Amino acid sequence: MLNALGTLSLALVRHFKTGGVIVNEHTLDREETRRHVEVLGRWFDFIQLNELPERLDRPRKRPFCLLTFDDGKRSNATAVAPELEKLGVPAVFFVVSSSINCKTPLWFDRQRALRKKLGTLPPGLSLNTLKQLPYALLVNRVERACLHYGVEADLDDDHVGLMTWEQVRGLHRRGFSIGAHGFTHAILTREPKLAALESIEKSITKVREAIGAPCSSFAFPNGNYTAELAQHANRCGAKMVMTTEPTWADESTALWRLPRLQFGATDKAWKIELKIAIAASGLILKNTDGTGRAYRAINRVSGHSSRQAPMATKSRESILESSPPSQNLNECPND
Repeated sequence: MLNALGTLSLALVRHFKTGGVIVNEHTLDREETRRHVEVLGRWFDFIQLNELPERLDRPRKRPFCLLTFDDGKRSNATAVAPELEKLGVPAVFFVVSSSINCKTPLWFDRQRALRKKLGTLPPGLSLNTLKQLPYALLVNRVERACLHYGVEADLDDDHVGLMTWEQVRGLHRRGFSIGAHGFTHAILTREPKLAALESIEKSITKVREAIGAPCSSFAFPNGNYTAELAQHANRCGAKMVMTTEPTWADESTALWRLPRLQFGATDKAWKIELKIAIAASGLILKNTDGTGRAYRAINRVSGHSSRQAPMATKSRESILESSPPSQNLNECPND
């Protein structure tokens, strides 16, 4: 029943919608990569990052799909990229610049290791609590907990360990796009403004220097952004800026706040198809932790069809900065 519902819903969408979807993934094994590509390939043309502006401005009969992968985990290089290459499917890999070549796990992998060992997390270590904190305080809290309980994330796991710069450059040489995902995985709307601006600039600069080519895209860690931060990413060379607003992309979509649909590694075909169909209907789905209301508020104020430059949209920024914790943009456990 669910399989039929997902297929029928997406079949209808394909006849009435132009544009397409930008998919936000994190870690997949080879089988999961094949399965996701098989499902998406039934309905969409896979495109390169540099094709996105034209596909938004000049829609074609068949919708597009741009695959993106966040965080720079080693499995992106050892499992995902080889499988995509075999299938002839392009993708963008967004890397946390200071974590490449690093032997320290990202903070949310350490938190996950604590949760796995302890079962019930001590007060103050839930994801939603940690994501309200400035980065230095967040990392310090997780570090102290790991030392106290004798827990560490397994860097030998390719879904935890980070790529090397040589692996990143290898992906670029093989035709994949490389984007910046912050200098650290700090949630930039929790940082002092100057620190957030510096993280964006340093991450884009580091990627550009490492691959010897322009870094034309930036993805906000955890999806949280303001118009001012997005404009700064533009000034630093990122022509396309990714959020995690879970909606369809079309000619009304602005390049400075591109939406992305998140899928889990184990999502079945019907769930992927149904989620895309719902997004195409104009509804904003809740992300993993129940967010979505803040995006609806932004779109009510600005008009969803607006593609104006971010500097002209102070009202959107004020909404983001004044949103209560439960409504902050995309506090997503997988990000």
